[in-house]
Amino acid sequence: MAGSPDLGRRYTQDMISWLRAHGTIASAVLIASGLTLAFGYVAVDSLLGAVDPSRLDSDFTRSALGMGGVRGTQGIGGAASNASAIIGVAIGAVVLLSLIIVVGLAFRRDWAREAGVVIYGLLGLMSFAVSLGGLSADPPAPSAWVGMLTGLANVAVVVLLLVPPTSRDFRNSGRRRPAQVA
Repeated sequence: MAGSPDLGRRYTQDMISWLRAHGTIASAVLIASGLTLAFGYVAVDSLLGAVDPSRLDSDFTRSALGMGGVRGTQGIGGAASNASAIIGVAIGAVVLLSLIIVVGLAFRRDWAREAGVVIYGLLGLMSFAVSLGGLSADPPAPSAWVGMLTGLANVAVVVLLLVPPTSRDFRNSGRRRPAQVA
């Protein structure tokens, strides 16, 4: 165990070196993965609400009626179930796209970085816009602050993808990657 302090010091120096080289992209991947998991849960929950309308919140059922009214023989449960299915499919599509981007970022693909800036930038803007609407309502929507935090997380991913250390990381990973023959 005589070499143990040197091993710990070397490990710490290696970790600091790795974080300097890859910390921004690792942080972006972690934040984007967290957003993907959270919205994946929302998508699955919405799809389960479409299958079993008794799982839906009564406020959601009333708001589904207020958006388009009830026609035909579906009744309240059918309208809420349809709205939940539409929400689940829409959020599920965004989650799938986000998952593809996160995997691309983890493998440091240039297309994933560009797509991440666009997609997470748009999601951040949409989150801010919807949250501002919820905050300005009377009374303010209780979940509006969650939307603001989601918007900030999306903007954080965009900023992390645009900072110079991330550019260097992507540029260096491109050099290490063998040339592909088409």
